[in-house]
Amino acid sequence: MLITTCTQCLARFRVTPQQLNARQGQVRCGRCGKVFSGFEALERVPDDDTGSRLLAAREAADPKNMPPPRPHVSEELPELEAIDASTVPAAPAQAQPPPTPAPPRRPVARGVDFPAGDLPVRVSRAWSFGVVLLLLVIGCEAAYAFRAPLAQGYPPLRPWLESACARVGCTVPWPRDERLLKLEDSDLLEVPGRSDEIALGARIRNLASVPQEYPHLELTLTDVAGQQAARKVLRPADYLGHAPARDEVLAPGAEVAIQLRLATAGMKATGYELLLFYP
Repeated sequence: MLITTCTQCLARFRVTPQQLNARQGQVRCGRCGKVFSGFEALERVPDDDTGSRLLAAREAADPKNMPPPRPHVSEELPELEAIDASTVPAAPAQAQPPPTPAPPRRPVARGVDFPAGDLPVRVSRAWSFGVVLLLLVIGCEAAYAFRAPLAQGYPPLRPWLESACARVGCTVPWPRDERLLKLEDSDLLEVPGRSDEIALGARIRNLASVPQEYPHLELTLTDVAGQQAARKVLRPADYLGHAPARDEVLAPGAEVAIQLRLATAGMKATGYELLLFYP
């Protein structure tokens, strides 16, 4: 059976689960009229004579280890009367269960113990660092792959890109579009008094709005039948007289004049073809 104790007069009453659940545990003492929570001092004792003997034994126990003595519980306990919830003050907060002991610390690497709550923080920091590092690597790879368009679209970036490339052994190429180059006033003449030499003259104009690298020239000599007799590729160093520096380019709208003498080794050329290209 279930027994509860009045918190004011310490009278004990036999109760049923239906009585306790009817008003959320709120009951009225049949002796003093005190309204209290029947769950606060709820006990379960056997329904037979053993329960009565057990209650008597508890009262006769050592007072040092037992709560203050309470009135003897007779065999016939007073009946509790139902109460209206609207007339009963708010029930006091139920006793909180004893706090759950904190879990033991888990060992981590190198034998250092950290509270379990620190591990998610460390994992989160490591994940954030990994993401930032990955973004930096992807950014560097993208800058390397698109270094030429970046330098063309944002000229102030070129010195920075060239400085970075100098450290890793790459270069930042200038724009190279032979469609925006125009070959003007080209001619091929025999050198007077030298039957084994020809003189090539031409002008290259940059029609682009951005600087471009100096192009290569392909000179093809043809014979009387119009067949290819000789072919020669001229690099920028051949018609400039020196290898162009890293920042030496053909400016927008600028032009460069070409005057070369080429040996023909006694070959008689009757025609020629001159083309511009980038290797």
